[in-house]
Amino acid sequence: MKSTKTAAAADLDNRSRLLRAATDAFAEFGYEGTSLRAIADNAEVSFQLIAYYFGSKEELWIETGDYLFERYLETGKGLGFTPSGNLHEQFHNHLRLLLTDMLQRPQLRKIWIQEYLADSPRYHNVIKPKIKYLYDTLSLPYFTEVVRLGIVEKFTPNEISLLWSGVVQNNVVFPYYVELSLDATAGSAKLVEDQVDLVFALLTEKIPPETEAVIAAPAVAPRNVVTAPRPDNVVQVWKDSKTGTEQSRLKQIENENLHLKQLVGSLSLEKKLLLDRLTELQKNT
Repeated sequence: MKSTKTAAAADLDNRSRLLRAATDAFAEFGYEGTSLRAIADNAEVSFQLIAYYFGSKEELWIETGDYLFERYLETGKGLGFTPSGNLHEQFHNHLRLLLTDMLQRPQLRKIWIQEYLADSPRYHNVIKPKIKYLYDTLSLPYFTEVVRLGIVEKFTPNEISLLWSGVVQNNVVFPYYVELSLDATAGSAKLVEDQVDLVFALLTEKIPPETEAVIAAPAVAPRNVVTAPRPDNVVQVWKDSKTGTEQSRLKQIENENLHLKQLVGSLSLEKKLLLDRLTELQKNT
């Protein structure tokens, strides 16, 4: 009995070692550039154990993604609000925790980005469903609660999710750009705090009373009025501008076509006159 427990513990330890080594390898070198033998060497286990525990390189990649994804979900599921406490302070702490967690474990996003850029079947068949699951069951419900509690007033849950995802993505993919923008070392506590403060201030800014009155009365003043600037208003103005530009361009093309027709008609008339003149000259000679 003791030997069975020892063997099971050894198996668990070997699998964990391989998964941890695989997360770093796939995140750094991508699927195609990752060597299974290098993973085994870094995990300090026998190369044959990869086939024994996972079967193939693709199965190891899938289990690595599942391993990282579940750990990320654990962090998100642990977020919650205590109504009797300071809701804004709790939200600020949540943002700090989420960004810190991603900086400490960026492998998941790096793997996702690599597969997206490669437009691989793994991205479409494995990663996209995970992203949708994350959005539907964790991200959107959390930010919906943030709006329901009145912590954020100016943005919808979808908009908050998009803004926050952009911040996280920049820190994983373009840390140097973030470093230059905020004049702090990438991954440092100061850089995390500066970004969290910035995003928190942006999201929790209160709606001015006059704007709030406009939004509360859509029958009198729809969302795309100038006094209630919103992202969808910007999109609508852009669409209107684009439509106006297209109509102007069509009118210009019509005028150019008309001018071209007049020019062709004039040339045809001149050609006819020349031919008539040539015929007359031939008769006279």
